[in-house]
Amino acid sequence: MKTHLPLRTLSLILLLCQSLYSRAELPVLGDPTQQELTPYKEYLIGKNFFRSLKASVPFVYDLEVNDYFNNLGQKLASYSSQPDKTFHFFVIKVPSINAFAGPDAYIGFHTGLIIAAKNESELAGVMAHEISHVTQRHLARAMTESNTSPAAMFASILAGILVASKNPQAGAALIMGGQAVAMQSQINFTRANEHEADRIGIGVLRDAGINPEGMAGFFETLLQQSERNNVLARMEYLRTHPLSTTRIAEAKNRIAPADRNLPNDSLDFQLARARTLVEMNKNPGQLIKQIEGLNKKQSNLVTDYTLSLAYISHDQASKAIPVLSRLQKISSHPWIQLALTDAYYHNQNKTAAMKILESLNSLYPNYLPVSIRYARVLIDLKKSQQAIALLNLQLRTQKNSVVYNTLAKAYFSNGNTALAMEATSYEYELEGYVQLAAQQVTNALQQPNLNKTTILRLKSRKQELTHQVSSEQTDDH
Repeated sequence: MKTHLPLRTLSLILLLCQSLYSRAELPVLGDPTQQELTPYKEYLIGKNFFRSLKASVPFVYDLEVNDYFNNLGQKLASYSSQPDKTFHFFVIKVPSINAFAGPDAYIGFHTGLIIAAKNESELAGVMAHEISHVTQRHLARAMTESNTSPAAMFASILAGILVASKNPQAGAALIMGGQAVAMQSQINFTRANEHEADRIGIGVLRDAGINPEGMAGFFETLLQQSERNNVLARMEYLRTHPLSTTRIAEAKNRIAPADRNLPNDSLDFQLARARTLVEMNKNPGQLIKQIEGLNKKQSNLVTDYTLSLAYISHDQASKAIPVLSRLQKISSHPWIQLALTDAYYHNQNKTAAMKILESLNSLYPNYLPVSIRYARVLIDLKKSQQAIALLNLQLRTQKNSVVYNTLAKAYFSNGNTALAMEATSYEYELEGYVQLAAQQVTNALQQPNLNKTTILRLKSRKQELTHQVSSEQTDDH
């Protein structure tokens, strides 16, 4: 049965594309000196690209998964040719198998790719490949060579992602049909760029101490599956990153014998993959039956962990508690204990959850998945002041929108509306909504009973945001 995108979705895509055009100072087509995508132009387009994407496509907000992706990505980026560059790694809830490097080093991964990868080296291979596209400025080079405006190129990328998030087949039709064929030919990397990203990516993997065989292995698996099952419509990676047996063979030949002995997997990856699998599963009851059936034959830590997550998501947290209690005796991995706190929390035993989180916070101070859960339980237990202290400590090492969001809730719970609005302003700013951030500060200044220190800080913050808004508007025209 064919499914069609609603008119509203298609209209949204067009509006977002128009927004990307209007928000960037478009160079004169055909003029190579103006056509160049400067770092500052890329920064502006990157902000708008990510903001539009986040407003339109469901993101993965799982604390552990995001922490894992950020850590792995930053590790690989530190071994790239631009270790000081700011990279942004994120995951979107799209079942197709793909990854993409957007403007200003925004690198996104579809959940379908995570589930398809068998081990960490396969995921890291794709990640190193995308990082190499960024460091070699392949998008900027392709744009210059094809006389395509930056906004047009990135608007087309965004449109393809948006449609694929609703319907992979429709995404293929949009990208490959009609006038979009010309645009897609400008977005798709050339074979030379793909080979270059492979070569450099393999070096990044080697230097980072990760087995580079995963890159060629994952590409080979995708190619074999597409040929065997004719599932190219779901394999967007093969459309946007052309593969061939020659390219795969060359990637294999670049791997030194000693590199094959490097680690190719980690428990972190397998647990992150399990969390993604459960989050994307639309029928947790069926998933539970499948895993329970497998466990009758042979169970292991990862399948039991997956089963526990499925229990929690299917309102059967009481069944997850004994499984996770047994697992924490086998492994000291913090994610197992965090899952146990989730099980206790969903089973209305917040005191037990609090006890575990207190211990984890001592063992892993400033570890975001622990800090956020701990703060949320503290807020629920009417201990907002303790949560505020915890989150402000977290902000000393990590400026994160999730931290500011939770801090705002803690301030609201504590009756301090002005400081809650101030925290929300930082959250909005990090998400790219500077005007909304400025409005939050304006609202905060209107709250009663503010002391002089708070008023001065808020006024300074408002001035800073107003200047930022003015600068962006100037750059847009």
